Amino acid sequence: MRLRDLTSTSIRSLQRNRSRSGLTVLGIVIGITAVILMLSIGQSAEGLILGQVAELGSDLVFAEPNSGSDGKSGPPDPFVAQSLDLDDVKELRKSPFFDVVSPVLASTVPAKHNEISDFLQLDGITQEYLDVFPADLASGRFIDETDVESYAKVVVLGKETAEDFFGDQDPVGERIELKRTSFRVIGVLEEQGTRFFQNLDSRIAIPITTAQRDILGVNYVNYISLKTNINVEDAKEEARFILRDTHDIDNPERDITKDDFLISSQSDAEDVIGVVGSVLTILLSSIAAISLIVGGIGIMNIMLVSVTERTREIGLRKAVGAKEKDIMQQFLLESVLLTGFGGIIGVMLGVTFSTLSAKVISQYVDGWNAIVPPEAIVLAVVVSSAIGIVFGYYPAKRAAKLDPIEALRYE
Repeated sequence: MRLRDLTSTSIRSLQRNRSRSGLTVLGIVIGITAVILMLSIGQSAEGLILGQVAELGSDLVFAEPNSGSDGKSGPPDPFVAQSLDLDDVKELRKSPFFDVVSPVLASTVPAKHNEISDFLQLDGITQEYLDVFPADLASGRFIDETDVESYAKVVVLGKETAEDFFGDQDPVGERIELKRTSFRVIGVLEEQGTRFFQNLDSRIAIPITTAQRDILGVNYVNYISLKTNINVEDAKEEARFILRDTHDIDNPERDITKDDFLISSQSDAEDVIGVVGSVLTILLSSIAAISLIVGGIGIMNIMLVSVTERTREIGLRKAVGAKEKDIMQQFLLESVLLTGFGGIIGVMLGVTFSTLSAKVISQYVDGWNAIVPPEAIVLAVVVSSAIGIVFGYYPAKRAAKLDPIEALRYE
């Protein structure tokens, strides 16, 4: 049978059962839409984080407690021993190769002003913080060296925090309680948006020495940012040399897995984010692919029902000369047409929903853009066609093997 005749016959057969064909296609549409949407979200998130890391600058080096024996940077480990302190900061500042050394101690603390209370993200910092993470002041001033040295109980508020606690009033000079300790507000930052999915406008900053002694009762810092004036790789080795000396680590082999700290740079962070993003994309796509398998099984079931319903038709066609190959090709083509049509609709819906979701997410996450990878569209079309062939093969084979005499007798 010619392809044109085969196609027209298959289309007419599907049109006779529009409702059933539509419901069959629905499973593939949902699956393809979900795959494209998940791939889009995964790559958009990866692109956002990589962009924010790049904005930090290529001259930054980070020191943090060692989070694994492989010596690679990764998500903070809550169980790793905190090995960095302000003595390390003092030694690093002595190096001529670091223009800025900025330690940070982060935590969550209860805050209260009059009848308003909330839990806030707190950053214990020094005066160098804005040299690493630039921000503008809406009012007042930022924390200075005197505040850090004197353990001053002063606080700089994020824009959103200032509005939540003080409304339209300028809070500079007002008092706010942090963990039942009174702090004087000395400044408010302009709106900053989000960084690494964290709302910077709901954070507060106090001198790191005050955070250590009066709020958290610790003597460590979570991480240290260093802005270097030499090659980043040389700067990393310089930081390792200084910290090994201050930590009394005997490591002549320079084996980074023996250190109780980790030194990383922007490129290291990008590598880790790339791996995490790939794993996230695979995970999300695998979850979405389950619906494709379910859709494929649905197509096989519908085609088997179709074979049963059209037994007499198949017997009649065989009686007038149709070959097994013709019968099999028709049922296979019907299955491929169903999945192909579903794939096209799924691609259009996937791109549409990816764009709409990006618009919604961008309202809450600054810099979020819709990324629809072309390979996702190609993959969707190929997979949908493959599903039609794989799950349509058995019903087609069964139809082709029907005995024409028995088929004509079928009631």
